[in-house]
Amino acid sequence: MEKQECFSKQNRRERRPRLNESQSLTVSKRKIWNDKVLLELSNNQEFIGRRYLPIGKNDEVKIQGEGLSVFIRQDKQWIDIANPWKKSEQLDLGGVNLSVTFKEIETDSELAQFRELRKFHYRGAGGAGRSVPIIATTNLPDLPNVIGFIELTSSMIANTARKRLFAGPYREKQGISWHEWDSESSRKYCSLICRISRFVIHPELRGLGLARPFSDAARSFAGSKWHYGGRRARFLEITAEMLRYYPFLNGEFQYAGETEGNQHRVKKDMNYLVKKALSPQGKTAMPQGGGGIMTLQRSYAMTMIDHMQAAGASLEEAIEQLQYDPSQLDQDAWEALYKLNRRPKPCYIAGVTPSAAKYVKKRALACRSDTPYSHMRSKDQVYNLSNIGVKTTSNILQTNEGRLIQDAFGFVGSHLESDVQLPSTLSLRQGNLTLICGGSGSGKSLLLEAIRHSFSDNPVAAPSSVVFGGEVDAKGLVETLPNLDFSKAPLDYIGKNTLDCFLEIAGRCGLAEPQLLVRPISSLSSGQRYRLQIAIAACRRPDVLLIDNFCEPLDRFSMRAVCKGLKSLSNNLGFTTVAATAAHERLEDFLHPQQIVMLRRGAQPTIS
Repeated sequence: MEKQECFSKQNRRERRPRLNESQSLTVSKRKIWNDKVLLELSNNQEFIGRRYLPIGKNDEVKIQGEGLSVFIRQDKQWIDIANPWKKSEQLDLGGVNLSVTFKEIETDSELAQFRELRKFHYRGAGGAGRSVPIIATTNLPDLPNVIGFIELTSSMIANTARKRLFAGPYREKQGISWHEWDSESSRKYCSLICRISRFVIHPELRGLGLARPFSDAARSFAGSKWHYGGRRARFLEITAEMLRYYPFLNGEFQYAGETEGNQHRVKKDMNYLVKKALSPQGKTAMPQGGGGIMTLQRSYAMTMIDHMQAAGASLEEAIEQLQYDPSQLDQDAWEALYKLNRRPKPCYIAGVTPSAAKYVKKRALACRSDTPYSHMRSKDQVYNLSNIGVKTTSNILQTNEGRLIQDAFGFVGSHLESDVQLPSTLSLRQGNLTLICGGSGSGKSLLLEAIRHSFSDNPVAAPSSVVFGGEVDAKGLVETLPNLDFSKAPLDYIGKNTLDCFLEIAGRCGLAEPQLLVRPISSLSSGQRYRLQIAIAACRRPDVLLIDNFCEPLDRFSMRAVCKGLKSLSNNLGFTTVAATAAHERLEDFLHPQQIVMLRRGAQPTIS
């Protein structure tokens, strides 16, 4: 842990600590100095601590040696914040029992890695007010030391989803109570709410189940260390568009609804400002002053006018394009105006104290706030295949060398025939996963092809050297992994799916990094292309999905993410997955297929 010291102002550069007393002091000013927090205290001393020390102006503190405590006025208690918070867990990540520590940032190295990870959060800063990032660290040699972070900040006052959930009475013995969550209650008690403002997991580790331990860690920190405005946190809140596509929160978080956004008033606001700007007085006719928000609105209005004139569009047409058909905007207009249109976002809230958690669950039940995710459960359909068989015929090379080989090993002839030993019958239950295993040349690919032929009324012609046999008692749509056009972007394969659905399926297949979806497929790695093929096939809503060489191109972490996502998708979307692999020992421990078909050359197959 880095040393935290208290200095007189004149001695800051010499870094000579003065003797500290244990009396209560007030923080008169907080600022950042050399990647440390510097607190100016009411006794004219300065305290230097770690960059994201959870403390601010007007907080009452007590310093004794290297110890630092802050007084929570509402709860009448002191919280030790000198020692950085941390929580260690053992997680199963990619088949590896991984030791992960969730903690506050302590070292320069952790701070540097946190800043690198922030580049994967494309919305930039996490907002104003207090901010404490909780990082996750590990020590595996093939992983970065910091594998993600979840950033906690003070809450915003206005949130329509929160207002709806908090509309019922709340009371606790510490003197906190409201009858309804009106503007007065919101201003008075918004400091009870800690907000998750940013959440990033290293792109190569997404889809492995790290998100829920992160949200658990955030709740733990918020309940034990977070404070703001003289109050400890009672609630933890997250509002984020990504929750439409990647629902990752644990059961303690309750769906509160959607924020209001501004789509309903963009046209009205812009109509007023644009009309003013187009008057004879020009842009000076727009209301002046109003701070940063009004400055931004005036800038949006002028950009809107430029676009209208360049595109020959009316204001109404330009707003329609922005909200419902943004591809019609030229690149400059899109980059300048996209922030003008704020869509509603899903909001989830959890209690971090027993009374707050009970209140949130009770209010969520009263509001009947259904989560925005719903999938059809699998049908009770079983496909029974019979008379499965494959016969192959191969011509024998008749050159001098070929005939010498024939003579030496005793298989003289014009061709070779073989019956591949496959199970003659096989049952596939919808929503389940069947794993076909066996060494190279055992017939795994041929069994997949026999299954595909069994389902097809007009099967693709097989080579004349291969004859497939098989029947099935019920018809269904069968998909295999598609070939990819490398000039396209993954999102070009959205088909008839909604964007929400496509992103959720892609995320479950290990493609939760949004920038990958809008880049040419040629720029993706071979493992990313493989995951995309599985996502596209799942998006086509097959009854049976056949996958050859399952997960063989993937590293252990990507493989774990794909297996976890595919099992979930098979169950939720109701399709049967039949996957073939020669590396079954890598998969069985965490794939847990409902059925395993083992093929062996020279021996009868087994089904378990």
